[in-house]
Amino acid sequence: MRRFAGQGRWVWCRALAEQRARHARGEKYAGYGEMCRWLTAWRNDPDTAWLAEGPIHPQQQVLRRLDEAFRRLFAKTGGFPSFKRRGAEPGMRFPDPKQFAIDATNGRIKLPKLGWIRLRMSQPLAGEPRNVSITREGAKWFASIQVETRETVAALGIAPTLGIDLGLAQFAAMSDGQTIAPLKALAKQQVRLKRYQRAVSRKKKGSANRRKAVARLVNLHRRIAHQRCDWLHKLTTGLADQHPVIALEDLRIKNLSASAKGTVEAPGKNVRQKAGLNRGILDAAWGEFARQLDYKLEWRGGRVVLVNPAYTSRTCLICGHESPENRTTQSVFSCVVCGHTENADVHAAKNILAAGHAVWSSESATIACGGEVSRASIARPKRAAPSKQEPTEASLAQ
Repeated sequence: MRRFAGQGRWVWCRALAEQRARHARGEKYAGYGEMCRWLTAWRNDPDTAWLAEGPIHPQQQVLRRLDEAFRRLFAKTGGFPSFKRRGAEPGMRFPDPKQFAIDATNGRIKLPKLGWIRLRMSQPLAGEPRNVSITREGAKWFASIQVETRETVAALGIAPTLGIDLGLAQFAAMSDGQTIAPLKALAKQQVRLKRYQRAVSRKKKGSANRRKAVARLVNLHRRIAHQRCDWLHKLTTGLADQHPVIALEDLRIKNLSASAKGTVEAPGKNVRQKAGLNRGILDAAWGEFARQLDYKLEWRGGRVVLVNPAYTSRTCLICGHESPENRTTQSVFSCVVCGHTENADVHAAKNILAAGHAVWSSESATIACGGEVSRASIARPKRAAPSKQEPTEASLAQ
């Protein structure tokens, strides 16, 4: 399996090198079909005949992913594809259900040129298998099986029933008064992480002991990521089962977690404090929470309503007065006009729910007037294209 995955990495790098060479020669971009012809030639070439020892469909899927990466580059929604180093294999994907077989009763899966392999099912298959992707994490291999289920009818005309305010002191505060304490998976392992990182830095580069220390550090980071992901899955599944439509802040996490170092001419302030805040934001994994909640609600016919997060934490829900003086402390909201007092995070969640109702009402009015509302219409606006010049499809075609 390592050898077959390595073949996919070689195919990616060889095809990417060929695309760069074509661009340097002024030739046009070669699409997925032409890259597949390259692959056939490589498998028949005596110098690279070892590619034929592996299944061809995963190698073709690597080329398809490379083509999609170039398409994103041409559309200015992604950067230039990069070479994959050893250990960063793209994995193996079998797109045709006729290429594999799953025996859930006996816990095994059959793959081309690999035969039957033991498999521990993490959950039952609730549908017809369509494709399977094999990836490696450290010394373990994982099979991600995509299944086809019956179509779910969207929940039309249902207003948001829950608003969620995300934070650090409390991971999530609900508009119904419930609060969720943060997991802090990374923070709980800081002492061990520091010890493992020190062990890596003290080992001689290229030595076997350094490789062992690096593997130990990688396994710890992987364990932290799995703990966080498992906790988020359980939380989002419970929320999706209870509420069909949820209002959520449209947070720009990349901007919130930006470094405060500044430049040599204009150095930043409170750099260490901001670094700790950034680490807490990334440890909380707000983006992963929103991603999981979004697709799980879609599976159930619901949706996530994104609202503007501006001033939701300092606007009074009773009288509408907005002022930073309304929230002088982290935990208490106290309106300076009407005197309304409440838990600050819960009050912000109620404001988010009210804003979600406003978005829902505007969408309902648009539909009533004969218009259509798509998910793209409520998404955040497109960001400006990067200033640096990247190759385009037109330039590659010249």
